[in-house]
Amino acid sequence: MKIARTLILLLLTTAAFAKAPGEDRALAFVKAFNSGADAMEAFAQANYNAAQLQRRDPAQRRAMYEQLSGNHGKLRVTGIDADGGELLVRVKAERGGPLTLRFTIEPAAPHRIAGLAIDMGGGRERGPALPPLNLSGDLAASVDAYVSALPDFSGTVLVAKDGEVQFEKAYGLASRRFNAPNKMSTRFNIGSITKSFTRTAIAQLAQAGKLKLDVPIATYLPNYPNKDVAQKVTIQQLVDHSSGLGDVFTPRFQQMNANRFVTPQHFIDFFASDPLKFEPGKGRAYSNYGYTVLGAIVEAVSGESYFDYIQKHVFDPAGMSGSGFFDVRSPVPDLAVGYMKPEGEWLENTFTRPSLRGIPAGGSYSNARDLLLFDRTLRAGKLLDAQWTRWMLNGDPAGSVVWAGGSPGVNAGLASGPKWTVVVLTNIDPPTGEALAERIQGALR
Repeated sequence: MKIARTLILLLLTTAAFAKAPGEDRALAFVKAFNSGADAMEAFAQANYNAAQLQRRDPAQRRAMYEQLSGNHGKLRVTGIDADGGELLVRVKAERGGPLTLRFTIEPAAPHRIAGLAIDMGGGRERGPALPPLNLSGDLAASVDAYVSALPDFSGTVLVAKDGEVQFEKAYGLASRRFNAPNKMSTRFNIGSITKSFTRTAIAQLAQAGKLKLDVPIATYLPNYPNKDVAQKVTIQQLVDHSSGLGDVFTPRFQQMNANRFVTPQHFIDFFASDPLKFEPGKGRAYSNYGYTVLGAIVEAVSGESYFDYIQKHVFDPAGMSGSGFFDVRSPVPDLAVGYMKPEGEWLENTFTRPSLRGIPAGGSYSNARDLLLFDRTLRAGKLLDAQWTRWMLNGDPAGSVVWAGGSPGVNAGLASGPKWTVVVLTNIDPPTGEALAERIQGALR
C-alpha cells in the first residue's frame, strides 16, 4: 500500500520515514536562505551540480537572492513531497503567501541539485519545472508545442535570429475580467528589465562626458538628505549593487499609499535616512532603491525628467513605439493585467506596484517586438559607442546576457546573444517567463 506523506519540519526524525533523494539538501537550502547571501553561495557551491552552478555566476546568484529575500523574508517549511524527479518543498514566507520550492535532484548519488524553480502560489498550479526542450526539428512548431504544453502559461514568446523573427505567438489572456486575449502587440510590465534602460541612460551620459562613474552621489545630488551616504556611495556602486543601499519593498514602505510615490525624489525623501546594509564596495546586495537614485541622477545631469529622458533617448531611437511608463489610473490600450495566485485563485496584482508609473528600477511596459528592437539597436551600437556598448554587455559584445524582471503577476525574460534573441513576457507569477527565455536560448546555441 502506497503511503502519502507530508513531513512537518519540526517533527522530522531520521527514523520516521525513508528520506527522498536530495531531501537533506533541500532542507539545507531553506536554512541557508534564512542565514544570508554568504550562506546561500556556500550552499550553492556545496550542493549544486556543475550545470546548475554554470547557469549564473556568484554575483548573479547573490542579486537573485537579495531580491527574493527582500520580497519574502525568512522561510518556514510546512511540507515536503516527492513528485517524480522533483522534490517539492512547501514553505510559508515571512512576507506574503505560501511558496513551493521545486528541486530537480540528480538520480544518482550524491543526489546534487540540478535545478530549482519557485512557485509563488505555493501549490502546483503552474505544473512542474520546465522539461527539456529539443529544437532539432522545425523551430516554430517545436517552440509552439513546448509552450502550449505549459500549464496556465499566459504571455508572448518571440524568437529571432540576426534580428529576423523566426517565431512569435501570444498565449492566454491579457484580462481575465474581460476575457481579452494576449496579442503580440500586448504590453506587459517587464519588471527589472527596466534597469537596463536606466543603465543605458547612465552610459549615455557618461559617454557624453556629463557623468563619471567613480564619483560619489553628492557630485550630482548635492542636496541628497543623507550627507554621509552621499559622500561614500559612487555611481558605479549604485549600478553594480555594491552600494549598501537597500530595497524599496520594505515592510515600512508596504504600509504606505503607493500613489504618493511618483518621482525618484519621492523615494529618496522616504528612504535616504535608512542605514546602509554594509560599507559601500564591501559587499553586494540587490538594490531597487539604488537604481531609483540612479534615476534621480539621470534627471539632475540631463535636466529632463527620468521618464522623458528614457522616452527620448532610449525608446524613440530604438523605435520602441509600444513601450512606456504608464499611469495605471488611466485606461491604456493593449496593456496586460498581472495575475497572481496566492491562495489558488487568480487575483489581479494592481495593488502590488510601488508607484503609479513605475520607477527607474522596474515597472515600465513593453511588448516583445520592442524588446527585440532594444536588443538589436544596442548591439548595433546605435544607442552607445563601442566602449559603452561593451560596458552594457558586461565587457563581451559577442557574449550572451539575460535580462529578467519578476514580481507578483509579472515575469519577463530577454535572453540576448550575438545571433539569437529570445523574448518571453508573461502576466503571471515568476519564474516561468525568465526560465522559458533561458531554456529556449539554451536550446538554440
